[in-house]
Amino acid sequence: MPNTILTPKIIAQEALMVLESQLTMAGLVHRDYSKEFVRVGDTITIRKPAKFVAKNFVGETHGQDITEGSTTVKMDRFRDVTVNVSSKELTLDIKDFSEQVVTPAISAIAQAVDQDLLAVGIEKAAKTATVSAKPALTDIAGVGKALDMSKAPIQNRRLILPAEIKYKYNTLDNFAKQCYAGDSQALRDAEVGRVYTCDTFSSENCPHSAAEKPGTVTGYKVTGTKDTTELTVSAGEPATGKIAEGDQLIVNGYVYTVQEDVTLVGGAGTIKVDQNLPTDVTEVAAKVISKAHALGFHRNGLALVTRQLELPMGASKAHIASANGLAVRVVFGYDMKTKKDTISFDIIYGIKELDESLLVDFS
Repeated sequence: MPNTILTPKIIAQEALMVLESQLTMAGLVHRDYSKEFVRVGDTITIRKPAKFVAKNFVGETHGQDITEGSTTVKMDRFRDVTVNVSSKELTLDIKDFSEQVVTPAISAIAQAVDQDLLAVGIEKAAKTATVSAKPALTDIAGVGKALDMSKAPIQNRRLILPAEIKYKYNTLDNFAKQCYAGDSQALRDAEVGRVYTCDTFSSENCPHSAAEKPGTVTGYKVTGTKDTTELTVSAGEPATGKIAEGDQLIVNGYVYTVQEDVTLVGGAGTIKVDQNLPTDVTEVAAKVISKAHALGFHRNGLALVTRQLELPMGASKAHIASANGLAVRVVFGYDMKTKKDTISFDIIYGIKELDESLLVDFS
């Protein structure tokens, strides 16, 4: 019996299932999705969760309109993985093809989505809580306190811990108690437990420094050019401090990892980073990451906005699969220069802080 050639539709449906199972942060924040098509850079308007006031009842009720605020979100996060494939690979069983191609490709996209959400949440956080040198559960209580002070509802509070911070607390009594089951396998796998009002999860996508000895620079500004992997540093403090290989920085909601040691001269220098800049960076203060950071938040503090990309006119073999507020586009292509078939997996999304007071940088 001849093998069945895998189609864009079959692969897109498989990719969507893999994406949904791999995401952690995306299932914990406010979500907005519709099937309208958008282009990269489009600005759309989304609704913010409604708020009400509990009034005293003194003989009659006072009706309140359901008034949902709104905000604009730029759909500027376009993530793509393009893979060279052969006709042999396209005749594989979908299970085998998923293991070899789909899962690794979509896992990279899922990691980017979760990493972006954590980066925006930590960069925009209006509240902070401190990880003590000697861990104590009262540290995590500080996250709960910060959310209490912001009048965050008790339900839908979350705390995302990187491994470095999680294991500081994991040996403490009752910390790892399992008391919450998420809606997807990724959530269940990442779950730690409910601690001081927060449903707590672990994620390797939290910003952190991988340097053996983190740098000494505590703050600086950066500029950069689109599609390059360099940032020009200015106003560094201290002026002769070091930025270490493995340190990270957050710029405009994106996490970058420093690729080599740099010692500033007069507060200035140039750093090489691990990924190309999606846009030009005008002078902006970077969020310096020289230690592990966790994020405490309420669901209504941060939004993930997803839409569908248009099917390309020049590609006859393409398909979009969508479900549960996610959409993945798969496009088959052929490179005339290299004489290779390709499969492209891509998604578009935007991230928006809805209420900075509901975001807590825990570090």
